[in-house]
Amino acid sequence: MTTSSGLLAGEAPRWSAMVSHPFVTATADGSLPQEAFDRWVVADHFFVVGFRRFLARLVELAPDEAARDVLAGALPALGAELDLFRRRASDRGLDLDAEPGPVTLGYTSYLLALPADGWAAGVAGLFGAEKAYFDAWSAVRRAGSPTSPYRAFVDSWSSDAFGAWVDDVATLLDRTVPPADESATRAFGRVVRFELRFWDGVSSGDRW
Repeated sequence: MTTSSGLLAGEAPRWSAMVSHPFVTATADGSLPQEAFDRWVVADHFFVVGFRRFLARLVELAPDEAARDVLAGALPALGAELDLFRRRASDRGLDLDAEPGPVTLGYTSYLLALPADGWAAGVAGLFGAEKAYFDAWSAVRRAGSPTSPYRAFVDSWSSDAFGAWVDDVATLLDRTVPPADESATRAFGRVVRFELRFWDGVSSGDRW
């Protein structure tokens, strides 16, 4: 079993709950209130701003130039994601500088601190976060309508290009981190739990 497949197998029940979360299913069937989606836009914008810094720190930690090429190649796409959030925020009159809720702040802060635990933990956390979004938004794409008002967001995280990036991260993880690495397992499990709490927060309102 590869490192990436072992991590996914170890979190199978939580993974299933994450990709079938009520926020995901409601986005797919069109029943999600715009206010809930707006909360997600504000929260995920804050997260992606921090995530870009996390990825840049991982570039510095990468064990070789091939790994740096994989990671650095994803940085421009994060700029496009932020532009998508900012356009939605402008259209809806959302305040992207609003104080983040505790889960959003905690998740973002955890990823920013993760490189201090070393390469194995960092790349496992990266794989967990990106694979979670690809699987969740792919589920929305399969069940959703092509005329959904959220289609641009669905396309962003369920596209072939994003899927290829997730596969590249999995290959990088498998190449550089042995199966059952303790720090990788711990980081991946924490990311999965944060993802679940994040969906909960944007569904109900992540407040202090």
